Formats: sequence, C-alpha cells, structure tokens
Amino acid sequence: MERFARLSYRRPGRVLACAVVVALLAGMLASRLLFHGSFVELLPAHTVEVSDLETVSQKAGGDGYLVLRAQGAAPEELRRFAHALAPRLETLEEVRYVEYRYDTRFFADRSLLLLSAPQLKGLREDLEEALRQQKLAANPLFVSLDDTPPLTFEEIARKHAPKLGVSEYLTSPDGRELYLFVKPAGLAGDLVFAQQLVSRVQATSDEVAKGFPGVRTDATGTHVLRIEEDRRMREDLTRASMLSGLIAALIVALSCRRLTSLAVVGLPVGAGLLVTFAVVQLTIGYLNIITGFLVAILIGLGIEYGLHLAMRYSEERRELPAEAALIAAVQGTWAGALTSACTNAAAFAALTLAQFQAFAQFGWIAASGVMCTVLATYLVGPTLIALTERLRPSRAAAPLPHRPRRGSPRPVPRGLLVGIVVGVGALVAYSASVAGTIGFEPNMRKLRGEFAATRLDDHIIAQLGRRHAPTVFLSPDVAQAGQLATTLRELEARHGKDRTFAEVVSLNDFLPRTGADVEAERAALRAFMEDLPEEARTSDRLRPALDRMEALLDAKPYGAEALPAEVRRRFTALDGEGSFVMAFKRESLSDTDALHRFGAQMDELREVAKARGLDMKVLDSNLIAYRIFELVRKDGPGLLLAAGLAVFAMMAMSLRSIRRAGLVAGPLYVGLACLPAAMHLYGLKLNFINAVVLPNLLAIAVDNAVHLYHRYREEGPGSLAHVVRTTGVAAVVATLSNAAGYGALLTARHPGLKSIGELALLGVACAFLGTTVLFPAVLALLERKPPGSRLDEDESLLPLPGEADADEEVQQSA
Repeated sequence: MERFARLSYRRPGRVLACAVVVALLAGMLASRLLFHGSFVELLPAHTVEVSDLETVSQKAGGDGYLVLRAQGAAPEELRRFAHALAPRLETLEEVRYVEYRYDTRFFADRSLLLLSAPQLKGLREDLEEALRQQKLAANPLFVSLDDTPPLTFEEIARKHAPKLGVSEYLTSPDGRELYLFVKPAGLAGDLVFAQQLVSRVQATSDEVAKGFPGVRTDATGTHVLRIEEDRRMREDLTRASMLSGLIAALIVALSCRRLTSLAVVGLPVGAGLLVTFAVVQLTIGYLNIITGFLVAILIGLGIEYGLHLAMRYSEERRELPAEAALIAAVQGTWAGALTSACTNAAAFAALTLAQFQAFAQFGWIAASGVMCTVLATYLVGPTLIALTERLRPSRAAAPLPHRPRRGSPRPVPRGLLVGIVVGVGALVAYSASVAGTIGFEPNMRKLRGEFAATRLDDHIIAQLGRRHAPTVFLSPDVAQAGQLATTLRELEARHGKDRTFAEVVSLNDFLPRTGADVEAERAALRAFMEDLPEEARTSDRLRPALDRMEALLDAKPYGAEALPAEVRRRFTALDGEGSFVMAFKRESLSDTDALHRFGAQMDELREVAKARGLDMKVLDSNLIAYRIFELVRKDGPGLLLAAGLAVFAMMAMSLRSIRRAGLVAGPLYVGLACLPAAMHLYGLKLNFINAVVLPNLLAIAVDNAVHLYHRYREEGPGSLAHVVRTTGVAAVVATLSNAAGYGALLTARHPGLKSIGELALLGVACAFLGTTVLFPAVLALLERKPPGSRLDEDESLLPLPGEADADEEVQQSA
C-alpha cells in the first residue's frame, strides 16, 4: 500500500481518470437495475407456491379483482350506471370480465334441481306437515296446544331455497353503494400492467359517469393496493437514501472540519456503490423490498472507511509533510479497514446460506458492497487527498501547525471502569429475562400500513359480508373440482372452530344434483303433489304455491354450458382446460397465527388430495407470506450463528490469536445481547422484513472494536487514552454515519421499512455500548493488572514491546 499511496500522491490524475472510467461503465450497468416490490419476488421461482400462483394466474387471466365502488345516486340510477359502464370496461384489453349482477331468476326457476337428497326429503316432510296442519286447522273441533304457528308454503320455499351465495346486484345493504368487480387479465405483481389497468378503468369510469349526474367512483382491490404500496416504498427508499447521504455529509463536514473531506469520503462511496449495483445487475438483475434499502446502509458503512482515513490523515498532517502523512495514514488504517471489511463481508456472506431467497440476495449484495466501497476508498481516497493538497501546494512540504491541547487526559478511575462492566452485565441479564417477550409481529397489516384503498377494501368486505379475494384452486375438470371441493369441506369440518374457510364453492354447486337417491326423493315429491286432496288443489290460498312447486318439478336438467355467463366464466379457465374451486376465508390472515393455520391446512389438503388422486394447484398470495414466515423462522437462528462464527473466524485470522479475537469480538456480542432489552423497552417486535438486520448488526458493529484494537496495538501499552481520543472519536463519528443510514428509514411511511430503521438504530446503539464503551473499559482494566498476572507473550491480549514494529513489517510486506 505504500507504493500505491506514493503513486496516488504523485500521479493523482492518472489514478482518478481510471477510477472515473470504471465508475462510468458501472453506472451504465447499474442504471438498468429494476425494483421488484412484490412479495412473490422474495421466493425462488421453483417454489411450489410461486409456480402454482403463476400457473393458476395464467389460467384465470390474473389474480384478485379491481373493485369499483359507485355511489352518490339513487339505487336505480347506480344500476343504470353499472349497466352502461360494464360493457365499456369489458372492451379494455386489460379486463377479462366485470361482475356486478347475477341472473338469480335462472336458479330460482330451477331451485329443486340444486337440492340434495336429504334437502329434498326435508322439503317433502315440511310440506306434509304443513298440509297436515292445514287439515287440522280446518277441523272445528281441533284445539292446538302449540303456540308456534305452522310454516306457510312461502316460508317453506324460502327455508329450502339453495344457498348459492349470490344476489342479483352487488350492493351495500341499503343500496346506496354498488360494486363492480373487474377481473383483470394480468397479475398485480406486474406493476406496468397494474398501472395501465387502474388508470384505464378509472378513466373509463369517469367518462361514463359524466352521463349520470352525482355518480362518483373510487377503487380498491389487489392491483390498487399493490400500486399504492409500491409507490410508498419507492418514495420511502428514495427519501431515505437522499437523507442518509445528506446526514452523512453533514457528519463528515463537522467531524473533519474541511469541506474537501466531503469529496474524500463521499466520492469513493459513490463509486463503490455504482460498482456494487453493476455487479447486482449482472448477477441478480433487480432489487426487492428487502434489498432495496441497502443504498442507505452501504452509504453508512462506506463512509466509515473514508472517515478513518481522512481523520487519520488530519492527525498525521500535524506531524508530517503531506506525502509522508498520506503514506502514514494509509498504512495506519489499511489493515484495520481491510480486516473490518473482510469481517463485514464474511458476516453478510453468511446470509447467502439462507433458504429464503431475499436474505441470500441481501447477503450477496451487502458483501459485495462492503468490499467494493473499501477498495474504492483506498484506491480513490488517497488520490483525492493528494488533489486537495494541490489546491495549496505551498504548505504541502511541511507539517501543519499543532492545535493547542488542553493538557493530558486524566486516567479513568478504576471504580468507573468496573461500574461500566458491571452495568453492562446487569443489562445483559435483564435482556435475557425479557427476550421471550419479543416475538414476531403477528399483524402483517401493520407492515403494509393504512391508506385510502385499504380502508375502502375493509368497508366493502363489511358491506358484502364476506371477503372478495378467495383462495382459488385449479383442477383439470369440473368433476375433479367437485371432488376437491368436497375434500376441502371435509377438512374444514374436521378443524371446527379453527377452520380457515367460511364457504367453498365450485361449478358443481350450480349444476343439478344427480344420483339414485336424488331421483327417488324427486319421485316421492311428485307423488306427494299428485296425492294432494282436491280441496287443497282448489284452494285460492294454496293454488299459487302449488303451481310454483309443480313448475319447479317440471324444470329440465341442464349442463354447465347452460349456466349464465357471469357464473360460468368465474369457474372456467381461459383456455377452457380446467375448472376452479373458490374458497372464501372466514378471517383476515393479517394475524400470523391465522396465517400459520391457513398454511398448515393447505399443506394438509395437498397431502389428502394427492392420496385421493386429485390434481390441484393453488392461487393465493397468502401462501407466499406463509412460506416466507416459515423460512425466516427456520433460517433465523442458523444465520445468526453463522454470522457470529464468520465474524469470530475473520477476527482470529486477522489477529492471529483466538484469545485476541475473543477480546475484540466479545464486547460486540455482549453489546448485541442487550438488544432484546432495548426492543422490549421500545416496544418493537421482529418481522420478516426487519429480521434481516440482526445478522447485519454483527458485521456493522464490529468495525469500531477492530479499528480501536489495531490502533492500540500500533501505539502500544499506555496509549489507550490517546487511542480513544483519536481513533475512538473516529469510531463515534463512524457510528453516527451508520446510524444515519438506518435512521433515514425512520422517515418511511411504509411501516415495514420503518421497522428496519428502528431495529437497526437500537442495534447500533447496543453495539456501540459494547465496542466503544465496554471494550476500552476492558482494555483499561487489563492494562492495570499486576505484572505477575500477565499472560505468555505469544498469547498476550495486550500489545507487547516490539509487536507494533513486527505488525508494520507484515503490513509492508503485504
């Protein structure tokens, strides 16, 4: 590094030109990087849930509905508006069909065909009992002892009407709101399609509404919610990145007290980020909701290396000319920076072991970013320092004047040092006692946030009395769809109060019931009608009901092709090959307990369906969320352990001693052990978005201890006060820069992203307590141990005479 530092000082133009070329090429590649905000993107494409979702979506023409609410006029006017709007919407290429009314008359005229044998038997028995009661009532000598009036024929008809779950119009109970369910021809995860769909549907709706004074519309549904959430995340990430850079620039300017330091610290980070995201574009091609906030994080991490270099240069410049000071600063910080970067990268790389794809991608991007930024700092930073000296060449040949010092620092009392150790130990004990209260955030709705579309979605669900985004199952044909629906109902009945679905519907539910038992009951019902006494047939009061019953008995069986189009198309695949089963949930799956029950029951259904020879695929984004939760829970402990071992291994390799590695890494682990206490006091829970921060805290936090210990070994025993006053101050500033990267996320309106900033800031504070408060206190106590208690030289935890020189020779040879 000495040769390169000398070259950077003497030929800064050439080095900078090469760096600019690389940065420009990297910027061209990085500009092609996409952002995928869908939760589907967090799992590999080969995952069963993802492949099922894509297959069924293609068959169904899309997922979910775009729901339009029309209001502001009388119910009759809203219906006329819907009749005018629906055909216009169905001409759009983004729309498959529109649901707002059903031909209920079709089913009313064929209701007996839709009753099972037990239902037909119950109907016949109720009719027989009603007729018996009519005969008794006609007897003047009969006295009824039962105060309950007998059922009329009209009441019996209503009691035994088939439950099809459809009404003529989709309206609120008071009729003041009418809902149009627009079935899209594409996925909500395709943001380009979703935006085109929403804009064209809304524009068409506004145009038609001009002919209906007072009518106004608004929209919700899967695609609207997806667009709104993506917009918020993009705005939040952009704002956080800009704010992170601004705060970091302010920290650098205030700490280094030179505006030129902004270029020395900031430009290498920018170049490193461009190279990082160029690598990401070549290897992954996109960022997701987990990796999207890495810009803010890498800014904080990258600035740290430049800060240590710039502040060390300012320190050396008081003793040496510019060139010598630059060489001393590079040599004095390079080993610590490289150790820190390699340790960070190793901890981040541990995430690549995760089965959860988003964590693996995060680990790869973060590890690459750390190495790119540290290399950019030491390739470009010295050159920029040299250029700043060229601005005032007359002073470069001599050291800068010393700043007056306020006397030598007083040694910290031993009692205070012991108090720090005991206090941190007590906090760790408290943390252990409350760790079990942290848990995972059970409500996913809290991670998405509230906005107008979510409130409208809740309102429509409440008005219609059921959720309008069913779980969709794909079967090869109508017959298997019926068997699958029966299987699902059996499982739901078995689970009782813990069942997931309130209603299961297939095309078979709208087709006539068949079977010998059904035909026998229909024949018995016909016989009953034929055996009616003449007085019943001629009764003016009974005649309309009997005529209606005879008409229902005369209804002819029909096939699926005769069903009204608005019913048939809901259950038929676009290509005609396959039939759908729709299951409507009884509760929101925002609660993770409900989500876990749902996922477990779907796994059970797959096994039972396979055993019965039923082919099925499932379309429900909640299964994606369920699988993510399961992977996070499964990966979490192993990833934390792997990251911790990676940090310790890199420290041991760098310091060439397991005991020294324990001395440096131990306070870090102790500091992070205080995190549960901080989360408990703050009231923060883990979730599948912010959980990625935990392994990263090991990587981020170890830097301070590494730099402090490397400087302490360089200076030798007795230098701890000087090290804390110089490198310690730089560590504090570096911690603030890291906090700026995470803290910027506190401005996010997306609760999931905000929770990342909250958890990270708590973690950085705990890590700072361990690495920058506890660690120096431990070093100071070890220094004051009696001479007889020293360890052997080759395993000493403290630097020994001559050790710093040996380290310098190793660094120079490297």
